Amino acid sequence: MIQGHFIASAQHKLFITQYGQNNSQKNVLLLPSLFEEMNLCRAILAKQAFYLNQHGYCVYALDYAGTGDSEGEVEEFTVQHWQQNVLDAVSWLSAQGVSSIDLWGVRFGALLAMQSVQSIQELLPINSILLWKPVAKGKQFMTQFLRLKQANSMMQGQEKVNWRQHILDGNETEVAGYPINSALLRSIDELEMPKQLEFDVPICWMELAAAKLTPAIAMQTKLWPDDQYQLASYEGSAFWQIPEIFVQPDLLEPTLNALEVSHGA
Repeated sequence: MIQGHFIASAQHKLFITQYGQNNSQKNVLLLPSLFEEMNLCRAILAKQAFYLNQHGYCVYALDYAGTGDSEGEVEEFTVQHWQQNVLDAVSWLSAQGVSSIDLWGVRFGALLAMQSVQSIQELLPINSILLWKPVAKGKQFMTQFLRLKQANSMMQGQEKVNWRQHILDGNETEVAGYPINSALLRSIDELEMPKQLEFDVPICWMELAAAKLTPAIAMQTKLWPDDQYQLASYEGSAFWQIPEIFVQPDLLEPTLNALEVSHGA
């Protein structure tokens, strides 16, 4: 069962895709990645959502304002708007009778989830946080994204340009079909995974397309309480970067198991 909902937000309506029947206990709020990663992940996230639904979970996938099927254009918004979008979605879930949620963040969505936990908890309890290949720093995420612009311009014989500075100087620039302005770029650049945790919610960090965990992850989680998080690596395809990858079956059961821990299953 799949349903679509347009819900109210401050400026534009947001679109939420619901996988499964609403229930009060096992509800997952999915925060996807951004830009082309959002599109490349969509099929795999849908399959994972259906799998979770088969095991008793209802999954709600949010399209941030200006992305997916939500209203608005991406250049109208910043991270601050999307953080409010998350709270709007949580408020809507509460009004539907949902009593608690699990957060599932994918790539940029994982970073956004981790920065929104305390605000969400003022509206609904969070059972657990599931992170798929989380982005640790927004600036690193945008550096990778801007490389697409650099590669495309060099293929056309143009001189090398510092596209980040070009945009920060006030020049809105199209990158892979997405208009990026200084306010949007700066807001993403400033977002980072917390070095210390100021909330008591279990976290499962799933490092995807990786044979092992990297030292960078160990450094990121160095100050996190040992009993609050789990780290695991999973080999496979970097489906958020590669077109025409529509299945990732090795993630189905581990993702379910990570959620089941917080529900005592």
